[in-house]
Amino acid sequence: MRSRNQQGAVLVSVMIYMLVLSMMGVSSMSGTAMEERMASNQWEHSRAFQAAESALIDAGQWFLFQPDLTEPSANGSSGVWPRGAVSSAVAHGTFDWLSNGLVYGSKSGNSTSLFGDLYSPPRYVIEEAGFEPSDNDPDTLAKRTGVFYYSVSALGSGRSEGSRSVLQTTLEKHNN
Repeated sequence: MRSRNQQGAVLVSVMIYMLVLSMMGVSSMSGTAMEERMASNQWEHSRAFQAAESALIDAGQWFLFQPDLTEPSANGSSGVWPRGAVSSAVAHGTFDWLSNGLVYGSKSGNSTSLFGDLYSPPRYVIEEAGFEPSDNDPDTLAKRTGVFYYSVSALGSGRSEGSRSVLQTTLEKHNN
């Protein structure tokens, strides 16, 4: 006959086993949540980068297809800023994109419908960067014939305010 006085060793071992399984499950769930956040952050970064890249292309399309040189204006109202007006502010993150940046499509007429899901539409600024005369003739400077260089900076956003990407490129435009 069996003894009615049981020790409970099986119960203790099952409880320890369940505790270990629970800890593994919680660890697995937190790892999955972390991977999901990482994937979301990567998507946000990629979307912001693509938006900024689109703004650079939009700026280039508008600017390079202008038949004449666009004279810079002190407040950027012509679409072009004078040399040294914005580069430092863009580089230091103090440029006011909302007030001073041109919105994607505002000059070129491109549709902004691709960016409806973003925190804000992509923006860009164009700044004079330099001039290289076509020859050493003194009239060249007066006629402004040669190659003009422009710095284009663009800001793209993801779906949240914190996901931003700033890109820069240089355009050259020949004036003969």
